Amino acid sequence: MTSPFKRFLHSTIAELERDIDRFDDLLAQGEGHDRKVRVLAYAGYRNAHVARLKGRIVRYEKPLDAGEGFATRVRAMLEIYHSNELPGIEVRCEGYGRAATVCSDEEGYFEFALPLDQPLPPTTRWEQVTLSTPGRTAQQASIKVPIIAPGTDNNWGIISDIDDTVIETGATDFLKNWRRVLVERPEDRLAVPGASGLYKMIARDHQAPARPFFYVSSSPWNLYGFIADFMEMNAIPHGPMFLKDYGIDSNRLIDAGHDAHKLAAIETVLAFYPGLKFLLIGDNGQRDVTIYARAVADFPERIAAVFIRDVDGSCRSGPEGDLLREIEARGVPTFCGAGFADATALVERLGLDRPAEAASAVVAPANDAAR
Repeated sequence: MTSPFKRFLHSTIAELERDIDRFDDLLAQGEGHDRKVRVLAYAGYRNAHVARLKGRIVRYEKPLDAGEGFATRVRAMLEIYHSNELPGIEVRCEGYGRAATVCSDEEGYFEFALPLDQPLPPTTRWEQVTLSTPGRTAQQASIKVPIIAPGTDNNWGIISDIDDTVIETGATDFLKNWRRVLVERPEDRLAVPGASGLYKMIARDHQAPARPFFYVSSSPWNLYGFIADFMEMNAIPHGPMFLKDYGIDSNRLIDAGHDAHKLAAIETVLAFYPGLKFLLIGDNGQRDVTIYARAVADFPERIAAVFIRDVDGSCRSGPEGDLLREIEARGVPTFCGAGFADATALVERLGLDRPAEAASAVVAPANDAAR
């Protein structure tokens, strides 16, 4: 039960943020209350009955001047974290022969669960829906948002962590790696050794993966574009992301716990695709072993394998080593190594390197797919 002090602290901080937002609104009045907005849309996913997607409405700001100086780079990164979100903006979604409208919430977020009755395609592919803001002028009048539709040709999906699993972040030691977090751009970041090769082996094509990839991370939604750019530059398969909202509103203080967020995201994907088995990929720097062991315990028939990147050489020892042995005792094979280059043998043994010709999947507009 929440203590009176915590409730007081929560309400005080939430009110302070609202005051800051009101002050920002007053500063923006010189450009008119109807100033241009920007729609930030995040890749969605669907099954045969519903298409889900999420996004955010923020004020449109002129892009910062490009520069290579230290101060410019820090300012650019801080601008990513400081989002001028806009609540109460009407957003319209059109696709699959349907349309729906919602309003952005206190933090500017909006979500759609578009009902549909359309079988999944024979092979995994990206489809599209269209978003617009009927009541406000936007940076773009409408935008196309990709929706992953897993194919019926195989029964595998991949759920992957991001930080120190795909991209080197030094998340376990911020003080040591602060420059990487605050200064480096996507093109400066390094991929985890072997990650690109492993993911390419499973996906065949990073833009049109033969199997659906889903990403879970405790990184904030503000970094979605940064992460997507990094994945494209390093040929990491695109896929829907489940990131975190670190904002403050009347219902929460800062954010949910790390373990709870990741486990909830994994279980959301598992429940949404009851016919798929999943490969879980993570690292042992931020409790992924604990989280994945729980997922295996809760869904023993749904997890086909667990791959762990060993960031500190302790993967097979201590409590986490015990958890990996428990996972294996349930009949789920595991891999643990400093990089993923050595995981290819297990990938071949599991048959993950042989998608059933799904690499020929193409991007198709959802309205075309519906015909």
